[in-house]
Amino acid sequence: MKEIKRAERKIRRIKSILKSLDEDDTSDRSADLASRIEDYRHLAYMWRSFGDAIAFLFMDKFALKQVFYNTHNTNAKQDAGFILDKEGFAGEWREIEKWLRRGVPALLSDITNTIRHGDICLMVGPDPILIEVKLGELDRRGRQQRDSIRQLMEFYDTDEAAGLRGLDKVRRTAHETPEVSYADIMEETIIEAAKAGAALISPEKGLWYLAISDGSADMNTPIHKLGLKHPIAYPLNEVKSARAWSPYSPFVLSIRDRETLYRFIWGDVYVLVVYDLEELALSSASQGLSIEFFSREEESVFELREPDTGRNIRLAWQMFDRLALEFTSPAWLLSTSIERLVAQEAVPLAPTAQTDVSQQN
Repeated sequence: MKEIKRAERKIRRIKSILKSLDEDDTSDRSADLASRIEDYRHLAYMWRSFGDAIAFLFMDKFALKQVFYNTHNTNAKQDAGFILDKEGFAGEWREIEKWLRRGVPALLSDITNTIRHGDICLMVGPDPILIEVKLGELDRRGRQQRDSIRQLMEFYDTDEAAGLRGLDKVRRTAHETPEVSYADIMEETIIEAAKAGAALISPEKGLWYLAISDGSADMNTPIHKLGLKHPIAYPLNEVKSARAWSPYSPFVLSIRDRETLYRFIWGDVYVLVVYDLEELALSSASQGLSIEFFSREEESVFELREPDTGRNIRLAWQMFDRLALEFTSPAWLLSTSIERLVAQEAVPLAPTAQTDVSQQN
């Protein structure tokens, strides 16, 4: 928290210098100061990633996803802003100390990038317990925050909620198959790149991890030789620089080696995840399923369909992107979709010209 506050002080100080400059000043100094502000914002984001790590170590990552979004729509909830000089912070800190004295793990929401509901989060199970610390009578905004927390807690208690995130009904079910993650292989790829200048490793058919530490290294040729038919690429440095990693498990948990993590944080290594969607098509076909892919403009990445029964299911991009940001196995993501598909009831097929409909009436 001290480091986050330190970065916030730097930002405020530089902003005050910028305001003192002539509005018509187009010198390099203005651009340099604006760049330094972004650097400190990036630094604060990095420190909050360690706060995220605490939350994800204690609680379920799929449960934590819910506290990143608004409860009335699917947009990410606006973060709380600066901790520095925050009104009510003293009360929040007293609340934290109270729970810690009782032996209850408690986390200040403002030192995370992910937890955007409540001031305090108690970590006593897989689901977050959110507490809003307010002094005096609640205003309109305070009542909205209270109602949002109640809606989230109801979802955690019952595993379903109507209207959450603006959706008709949200229901959660546990995955039958344990998740498969290749975070250790990604870390190995980055370490190898630091030694050799570049590294390309495939942990699963169709899935490739690429890391480059030598700017002169040319990886275009080996990538082209992979013969990918329907590739999708994730430049992880861009996600990090855009401060857009949440609500996924933070990379500071996936990359455990300190030197390797440091290289990635400061951009000394370029990391890319590449996957060939053709592998999903082949795997689906081998199990008697058809698959249709959608563009990024759609909410879902694909739809699986069982021709004989009419059952179908879609997988959201938000879930599919875990293959890059959490280094999850694409084959596991497909298997979870098939699990849910099989659990559905068969959909009656429309009669064809050869069907004797008289026997169905």
